[in-house]
Formats: sequence, C-alpha cells, structure tokens
Amino acid sequence: MSFIAIDLDGTLLNDQNEISEENIKAIQYAQDRGFEVVISTGRAYFDVQTICEKAGISPFVIGTNGATTHSKSGKCISSITITKDRVESILQWLDERNYYYEVFTDKAIYTLKKGREHFHNEIKSLKSADLNTDMKELVEVAERQFDQFGYVLVENYHDILKQEEEFYNILACSFDKKKLEEAWNQFKKFDELMVVSSADHNIEITSKRASKGMALEKLAFLMNGSLDQAMAIGDSNNDLSMFQKVGYSVAMGNAKDVIKAVCTTTTLKNDENGVAYAIYRYLENFVVQK
Repeated sequence: MSFIAIDLDGTLLNDQNEISEENIKAIQYAQDRGFEVVISTGRAYFDVQTICEKAGISPFVIGTNGATTHSKSGKCISSITITKDRVESILQWLDERNYYYEVFTDKAIYTLKKGREHFHNEIKSLKSADLNTDMKELVEVAERQFDQFGYVLVENYHDILKQEEEFYNILACSFDKKKLEEAWNQFKKFDELMVVSSADHNIEITSKRASKGMALEKLAFLMNGSLDQAMAIGDSNNDLSMFQKVGYSVAMGNAKDVIKAVCTTTTLKNDENGVAYAIYRYLENFVVQK
C-alpha cells in the first residue's frame, strides 16, 4: 500500500478555491488503483469535509497542520491539542500587539469580530494600492482565507477560552514582515509548540507533537503501509515535514524556489492542474518501479 498526500491551498485548490475536474479525476484514478489519497492541510477537518463532499471525493484527511487525522468515513483517528493555559498565553500576547488571529477547535474557527473587520479593511486598502506581483498574489491569498467554512465571530479572546472544545491550531496574520517575525521568534521559544507558515502573511502554531509529516507517518503505521515510495505534493513551509517523510516529494509550480529546492521534482501550477499532472507522472513511475 502506498500513499499520495496532497496539500490544499495553493496546491489542490485553484485560485477560485475549487478542486478542478482534472484533479478530481486524477485522485479517483489513483484511488481506483489502490493508492490511499490523503488531504494534508492547515485547514480544519469540517472545512475540508465540505470541500471534499462538493468534489465528490473521499480521502483520508490530515487537518490543522497535523493536529487531527480523520478516516475516509469521517472517524477521528488522532487529535493532538494545545492546552488551554498555553492557548490563553498565546492569545493574550497576540491580542496585546493587535495581530489578526484565528483559533481552530474541533467545532469551529474562532476569530474576533473587530480583528476580522480590521484585517478585511487592510486587505481592501492594499488591493486598491499599486502593488508588485508578489504582494498582489499575497493579498489575494489572504482574502481567500475568509472563504473557509466554520467561522464564529466573538467579541474578545476570553469568549474563545470559554468554549469547552479541543484547541488544535492558532493562526496569526500580518502583512508587516518584522511583526510576523517577532511572533515567530516569540512562540519558537516554547518547547511544546510547533511554528510553521503556509503563506508569507501568516504563522501557524500547533503542539510540537503535531505536523503534517508526523501525522502522515502515524497514518501509514496504523494502515500497515509504507512511505518509502509515497508521494507528497505541496507549496509551502508547512509541507516540509511531509516532504521529509516520503520517497517522492513534489513542489507546485507556484511554490517558492526554497520549497522546490528540497523536493524530488516540480509539477505545474495550482491553476494548471498541477496535482493531476503529478499524480499521473507518479503512477507511471510507480508502475515501472514495481
């Protein structure tokens, strides 16, 4: 048994936040031939479930950067939380410094009403400015973030802490690189935390025991499978951990050069059905190797 692990944003999803027909057919083609397809993303499971149902596919799902793993039928196989005390200290720090942040639980994505309005206005303002190509793309990525399913708006972070839910992931955003770097350095200090990034405007915080790579490795173990010839496809910093675990790593054509440099190969862009191209090429090679 072998696995194909696929990131969502900037990878399987095109710039309209949809899975193209070509990518859907490629996933089904691989599944029909006995390969286990795994969606591996920073998004929450309930959001991914909505996307997959719309596309008519039933993969395994590694969510919130490896903090959760769900079976094809929707059963939770694994969940790794951040303690409420640590969540409180993180949110207090972010709140005092006016970061926009989102808190992912097993039930919802919580964010402050005022913070969302401010961040949305900042995006709107940047969109009307004269931006270079990279910055324009970054603003578009940030705006698509709001298309996720499961948002709950609250007045303050204390309302989030009142929830009797499991806390999986905290995402913090800023278009100020120095400010973002400050947050990265702040939370990297804590031994029990993992800090990654899925785009140049954010950092994502989970438990140290949670990463896409560790979750994929655990899933393979539980399924009595192997990652020796498995493939992982992605475009961002938070995909590096799963690239390290598989035999065949694929960077999207739209990934940065530092991501491409560590991968086995590069495929087409997310708006060019790069996932489908990578899957067909992989299956050809896999059959030859077998």
